[in-house]
Amino acid sequence: MKYIALALLSLATLSVTAQQKKKTTAVKPLLATKTDSVSYAFGRDIGGTLKNLEITNWNKELIGKAIVSALDGQNSLIEEDQLRMVIQSAVTEAREIKEKENLAKEQAFFTENAKKTTVKTTEEGLQYEVLVEGTGEKPTRENEVTVHYTGTLLDGKKFDSSLDRNEPLKMKLDRVIEGWKIGVPLMSKGAKYRFYVPSKLGYGSQNMGVIPPNSILIFDIELLDFVKDAV
Repeated sequence: MKYIALALLSLATLSVTAQQKKKTTAVKPLLATKTDSVSYAFGRDIGGTLKNLEITNWNKELIGKAIVSALDGQNSLIEEDQLRMVIQSAVTEAREIKEKENLAKEQAFFTENAKKTTVKTTEEGLQYEVLVEGTGEKPTRENEVTVHYTGTLLDGKKFDSSLDRNEPLKMKLDRVIEGWKIGVPLMSKGAKYRFYVPSKLGYGSQNMGVIPPNSILIFDIELLDFVKDAV
């Protein structure tokens, strides 16, 4: 049962570990008793962890009974060596369903977005708009570029911005996502483009925290400068 405890109580464990490093302070019961407060806190943590798995079909009553039976040391209705298989199968199925839904939404968005007269599409599927055109040479994937950028999700939520930090980003283009490798070399110095990056040219099915799996990424990028590799 160790893997279940790790899966469901990870947040609570991390919190306890962090608090052990600090000076211990008395916590007043938030409910009727300390036992009630602790019980509710762990229950919320378990529920939040389960919700984040994106599984939609739960038997909530049975979840409660299973927790009680485990706490009471009762035998499991599913053989112990089968529990992990059931959990892994459910998580995998939920991810596959969510991925299909996201990919369908993505395809619909790019199909509709391509109808705009200001939007261009590369052969790789990257879409972009020219907000401000630049002049002169363009960088290659091997060059170091200096840019200002803002990244948002399709719902408008901002996940990163060099402008907010008031510090341009300087990096080699071969170290960034494929969408940038394709898009930035289209720009001349002084240009500002808006890129619509499909998930296959972004982070794919990876969960990047603030960026959910299979996310469309929208970047406003201004190319401030670039340096060619020394010969």
